[in-house]
Amino acid sequence: MATVRRQDAVDADGVLVTAAQLGLLIGVAVFGAVFLGAADGTVPSAGNSADALWVTCVALVGAALCGVLMSLVRRVGNLR
Repeated sequence: MATVRRQDAVDADGVLVTAAQLGLLIGVAVFGAVFLGAADGTVPSAGNSADALWVTCVALVGAALCGVLMSLVRRVGNLR
C-alpha cells in the first residue's frame, strides 16, 4: 500500500480486503474439510471428534510452518 498512488489507494484497499476475505474463506473450507474427512462420517463420539481435531491441528501447524518458511525465504532473498 505504501507504493500505491494516492488516486489508486481506494481500489488497492478493496483488492487487499477482498484477497484477505477470500483467504479466510478458503482456509475455513480447507480445514473444515480436513476435520470432516478425519471424522470419517461415522457416528459422532467424543473420541472420534478428538481424533479429527488432532488431525486438523497438525494440518494447521503445518500450514503455519509453511507460512513462516516462506516469510524467511523472502527475507533472506531481500538481504542479497
